[in-house]
Amino acid sequence: MNISFYNGVSGVKTDQVYLDTVAENIANINTVGYKKSSSPEFSTIFSSTLSESYLNPTSNDIGLGVRKTAPTLNMSQGIFQATDQTFDLAIGGDGWFGVQGLDNNIYYTRAGAFDVDKNGDLVDPNGNYLLATNANNITPTTLPQSTIDNYGKYYSKNGTSPSDAFAISDIGNIPLGSVGAQTKVNLPNILYYPPVASTYVKYQANLNPQINIASTQIALNSSDILNQTVDSINSTISINGSVSNTPAILNPKKDDSVLITIIDKNGKVVKTSTKLDATFNWSISNKSINTLDIANPLSVTAELVTKQEIPNVEHFSSTIISPAGKKDILDMTYTKEIPQPPTGSVWNADLKILSFFEKYNPSSTYDTTKYQIDTNNNNVYSIIDSQTGNISFSSSGELLTSNIPTMSNGGTPLKIDVGNPNSYSGFVSSVAIDKSRSEQHDGLESGLLKSYGLDKDGNIIADFDNGKSVPMAKVAIYHFKNDQGLSKTSNTLFRESSNSGNPIFFTDKNGNSILGAHINSHRLESSNVDLTIAMSELILAQRTYGASAKSITTSDQMIQNAINMKK
Repeated sequence: MNISFYNGVSGVKTDQVYLDTVAENIANINTVGYKKSSSPEFSTIFSSTLSESYLNPTSNDIGLGVRKTAPTLNMSQGIFQATDQTFDLAIGGDGWFGVQGLDNNIYYTRAGAFDVDKNGDLVDPNGNYLLATNANNITPTTLPQSTIDNYGKYYSKNGTSPSDAFAISDIGNIPLGSVGAQTKVNLPNILYYPPVASTYVKYQANLNPQINIASTQIALNSSDILNQTVDSINSTISINGSVSNTPAILNPKKDDSVLITIIDKNGKVVKTSTKLDATFNWSISNKSINTLDIANPLSVTAELVTKQEIPNVEHFSSTIISPAGKKDILDMTYTKEIPQPPTGSVWNADLKILSFFEKYNPSSTYDTTKYQIDTNNNNVYSIIDSQTGNISFSSSGELLTSNIPTMSNGGTPLKIDVGNPNSYSGFVSSVAIDKSRSEQHDGLESGLLKSYGLDKDGNIIADFDNGKSVPMAKVAIYHFKNDQGLSKTSNTLFRESSNSGNPIFFTDKNGNSILGAHINSHRLESSNVDLTIAMSELILAQRTYGASAKSITTSDQMIQNAINMKK
């Protein structure tokens, strides 16, 4: 009779644990990353044997009640909730985030609600630091004044440049470090991507070799002006010459015009003209110059007006990045040589690197060896480097040779790639080939941090306003041989124990550490508590509690009846 009384007491105690477990699950139904506790498992306490007979075919042990065993964790994955926070993270698959507590202990959690604190550290709502493999690719820096000027509305210009600015170096995917090498993640508010100077420009185009015949004026060499005689009495001048010493003249013809300009020391001008004779000589006789000052020597120039092949000109320009991060211009002019070789064509290149200097000022004088004026846009450019070269093509348009020099992009060598010799890979020169222009170049402007994000490999990415994205850290995912053995320290935080084993990282076939699961950004893992099941368990716990309590009162009544039998 006493045994039934204590059996009821043990039932009430264990049912209370059952009720507490279900109530905790229900209370945490909206807790991010919460893993519900399964119903406690109970076992019978065996303590008494009715008789010592070994002849009975069945056991005659009598139970002394029930005892509770530790509830197990249900590790099924909760539903993902979409959020608008970059560092709301959810693990798709097995594994745990690692966080470093304020007590410097390491905890493990599925609750991925992280954010950046005032110090730039990634923390959870309780201030625990998210653990990751840091790339260590940022260093303190001072922002260039031009950057501060451009972004003054964000970065104060009072005093010196911001002291908490950092420069980043570009890297690829971050390899996951060892379990013991994981550290907290710091994300600076001011992050600077230094400029990358251009080192190459690659072109594809067709330099049209088609022969163009047109009327053109060609200045005669001074040696082609043979004699000039001034009659000071009559104020006239006689001049004769030829076109034999001017190589730019290809096919002079009888009756081609020669334009003659006579200038005195005061800049007064007299112009006249004549024609070539059959031997390509020309002359004028007794041309009046009575408006000129003939007391001093006169300047005489001549131009031939003739129809002949004129050189084709192709112009290219490309934006390049200087070492200082400026957008400079590579300006290239290709001029077909006249006359051409018997087969193919040769083009001369005039190459310049130009950097904006100022808007054109008509009152200023510019040294044309140092500056180039863009009359269309009224801009003046500094000539950073100037080079010449040439390229030759076969009769089929194939590039044969190129001696385009490497230029100096503010001290950084800049290679101009016009194609491989004996190929059609870059420039060609043919009327039969249809090849559109295309250009490629490297180099990148400087950039400032725009936002942080997370890629599919678990890398925390810094996105810059120059279009560049650079990884800074890789979030770690920890695994255990026995997740059920983790020691629970709060609703969502766990610690390793002797039952769980030490935390490990999965490895690939080459022995490199890998995450072993996907990390989803803008997602949070919900509690895996099913309210319908939890409510059913609550009713069951209530009923079993009442039944155990009833066995106590029944035992009490039986004891009371036994006592009353003695009266």
